[in-house]
Amino acid sequence: MESYRTSFLSIITIAIFLLIQTSNSFAQAPPAAPVVVQEVQEETLQKPITLVGAVEPDKRSTIASEIEGLVESMPAKEGTFVNKGDTIAQFNTRTLEIDLNEAKANKRESQARYNLAKKNLDRFQELEKKGVASTQQLQDAESEKSAWGARISQSQAQIDGYAYDIEKSKISAPFSGYITEEFTEIGQWVQKGGPVVELIDIEVAEIKIDMPERYISKVKKGLKVNVNFDALTDLKLEGEITSLVPQADRESRTFPVKIMLDNKEGIIKSGMVARVFFPIGEPATVKLVPKDAIVTQNNANFIYIVNEGTAQPLPISTGMAYEDRIEVIGPVQTGQLVVVKGNERLMPNQPVKIINDNDQETKKVN
Repeated sequence: MESYRTSFLSIITIAIFLLIQTSNSFAQAPPAAPVVVQEVQEETLQKPITLVGAVEPDKRSTIASEIEGLVESMPAKEGTFVNKGDTIAQFNTRTLEIDLNEAKANKRESQARYNLAKKNLDRFQELEKKGVASTQQLQDAESEKSAWGARISQSQAQIDGYAYDIEKSKISAPFSGYITEEFTEIGQWVQKGGPVVELIDIEVAEIKIDMPERYISKVKKGLKVNVNFDALTDLKLEGEITSLVPQADRESRTFPVKIMLDNKEGIIKSGMVARVFFPIGEPATVKLVPKDAIVTQNNANFIYIVNEGTAQPLPISTGMAYEDRIEVIGPVQTGQLVVVKGNERLMPNQPVKIINDNDQETKKVN
C-alpha cells in the first residue's frame, strides 16, 4: 500500500511538473528540436522471474606460510590491491642466513676432506697393485672417501633447505586481487601452514542462486540473464549461467546455479546483494520502448510522444527490462512515435523534427 501511495504521489508530482512546463512552453514557443524516434512495440515475451543471490569472488584463497617464522613486515594491508608476485609478508631471515653460511662452510670442509680421501684412495690402489698396501688399507681408504662424499651431500641438502626457507620467508601473492583479511601482524610468530591473509580476485564476479525445483528444468548453461544490484541502482548487467549443480539441497529442495559477470572495473563488491532476472516465466504481452526513451524527473518517469509535430510528455511506469528495451505501463499505444534521442532538453509541446537515420535528410512531423 505504501508503495502504491509513493508511486501515485510521484505521478502527481510529475504531472504538475509537466503542466507547468506545458504552460511555459506556450509562452516561450521554443524552436523545433531534432529528435530520433521509434515506434512503441508490442510483443509477447516470457516474463522474467527474479531470484536473489550474493556476489562472490571468482577466486578466494587463504594465503598460508610454507615455513615457520617471525613476521618482520606486512607491506599489504586490508583493502589494498596487490598484483601477482607482490610481497604480502616478510619473515626475519637472519637465523636462516647464519645457518646457511654454516652449512656452506661445512660443505667446503667436507669437500676438502673428500679430495684428500680420494687422493689417498688413488695412492693405496697403486700400492695395492704393487703388493705394498693391504686389502684392509684399501677398504679403509674407500670408506673414508665414501663418508666424506656423504657429508658433502648432507651439507648440500642443508644448504638447499635453508635457501628454500629464505626464499619462502617472503610470501608473495599467487594472483592479483584484494586483501580482505589479515591473520597475523608484525612481530608475531607464524607456524608452518599458518594463515597470513585472505586474498580475493573479483575481476570476474560470481553470483550463486538457489533455484527452486520447479524452475531448474527451464534453465541451462550459457543462458543469458539480467542482473541488478541493491547497492548499485544505476548498474544493470548481463550475465551468463556457467554452472548448474545437479544435486538439490535436501532441506530446501533448491539447486545451486552460478552466474558469472565481467567486473574488470571493480565496481561490484564481494557480498553485494544481486537480483537475477531469468527469462523463464509465463508469457505476457507487453509494450516496449528503448531504454533511452525514459526521462526521469523528481523520481517519476515519462516519455515524449510525437503528436502533430510536437513533443507530448506522457507519464508512465516501467516494468521489466528486455536487453536494450524496457516495458512501459500507462496510456501508451502501440505504434506511437516515442523520442529516443534528443529528449533530454525537450519542452512540452515543443515542435520537433525527426532525424531520419537512413539518409541525411530531415523531415518535419505533421
